[in-house]
Amino acid sequence: MNTQTWSWLLAVLGVIGMVFVGRKHWWAFVILGANETLWIVFAVTQHAYGFIFGALAYMTIHSYNANKWRKSKNQFNWLDEVGNEDWHLVDL
Repeated sequence: MNTQTWSWLLAVLGVIGMVFVGRKHWWAFVILGANETLWIVFAVTQHAYGFIFGALAYMTIHSYNANKWRKSKNQFNWLDEVGNEDWHLVDL
């Protein structure tokens, strides 16, 4: 895969993951974890090893936040309070 394809794949997957995190979908962290895994593959194939540190840091943060959300009793209740029709960025 060339660098242009990598950049688009990583950017689109990251944006999709962030949109779903913003919607409080727990599985968005799975998308973001997959994206960080691809960043590591990109770093190794392109000999850009600094990205490995960033990907591992993001994976750690995503894992921490996913665990925190999982333990939260009110992780989805906020949608009822604000009206989720106001929070649609994109209908994916």
